[in-house]
Amino acid sequence: MDKKEKHIEQLLSKEIDPVYKELAAKIGEGNSRFMPHVFETLANLEQAKITNELPRPVEEIAEKLGMSKETVEKHIQILFERGLLFPGKTGWHLTRSWGALHDSAGASHPKHDNKDFFDLAFAKSMESNQWQIEEVKEGKKQKIREIMRVIPRWESIKDIPGVLPHEDTSAILKNAEPIAQMECACKKIYRDRDCEGEIPTNTCFTIGRPAQYNIDRGAGKTLSYGEAMAAMAAFDKYPLVHLTGNTNQMPHLLCNCHNCCCGVFIRTVDTKKLFNQLSLAKSRFIAVVDAEKCKGCGLCLNERCPVGAIEMKFYPEYNEERSTINAEECIGCGLCVVSCPSGARTMKLIRPPDHIPAPGSEPYATA
Repeated sequence: MDKKEKHIEQLLSKEIDPVYKELAAKIGEGNSRFMPHVFETLANLEQAKITNELPRPVEEIAEKLGMSKETVEKHIQILFERGLLFPGKTGWHLTRSWGALHDSAGASHPKHDNKDFFDLAFAKSMESNQWQIEEVKEGKKQKIREIMRVIPRWESIKDIPGVLPHEDTSAILKNAEPIAQMECACKKIYRDRDCEGEIPTNTCFTIGRPAQYNIDRGAGKTLSYGEAMAAMAAFDKYPLVHLTGNTNQMPHLLCNCHNCCCGVFIRTVDTKKLFNQLSLAKSRFIAVVDAEKCKGCGLCLNERCPVGAIEMKFYPEYNEERSTINAEECIGCGLCVVSCPSGARTMKLIRPPDHIPAPGSEPYATA
């Protein structure tokens, strides 16, 4: 058992108030070993009891719990900043799911950072991954559900006819207001990740209402369109993949994900091995190589491809090894294209528009 596992087991050995189990059940996680303890790291007992009474009005909660209205409001503000609560038309509400809590609490202002939460959230993510895998093993689902989809690097597809607005980062950000740059929840929660110190953590962007939510709670930095595009371009030098929600709506989220710590990529390691399925949807594109231009430098092979889709192949006509793409494995992220020093790589549109599902349909992966 490593240091993190020991820390998690110590946290799980603590007795906690039943209210935390009630909160776990409210977001559909009543069977989780970890979720009640996750809540306990984010909310003290007073705060948990307040949360359990929502969305009742503040005045009613204060009266029932024997607190002043000011005390209840103060606690609600803290919980809002931590990502547990969000405002709605009928008052304050508890976050709707574990996935939403992972993203909001994990990406809160650094003043709320908590290693107990990070390690329990890591364990909870592994538990959720295992649940998905078991559903497929038991035949309850035929495929791994793929909520996130790859968006290619803008520079790799900007001149290709047929690019859709919801797969074009320039179009996504062009008329978006506001735009918020945030810390990446995965990179903070996976705190012993391989890329620590090498890749920035402020790599996620929220758009529209989610952006305003994060700005209001102190978790997001407001960017103009030009600033957002410049920030996205700056990330081209890192092996980061754009991911967003897998629907054909204009996205409210643009992640820049690394394969060592992104929850989707981590789950893919298992789902690929067990079922030959990815846990993310590919883009509609693949990378292709002009062997004549390729210099065989190996940059794409060793530093850029996040899924091992690139190989070196011996070409008799050049009497040397040069790069080649395994089209079945390529996820169409465009990383190798934007970084190829010899300009030997381009993107090719190979999938139809309905590869990207409409909202409400099951976003399973397609080949």
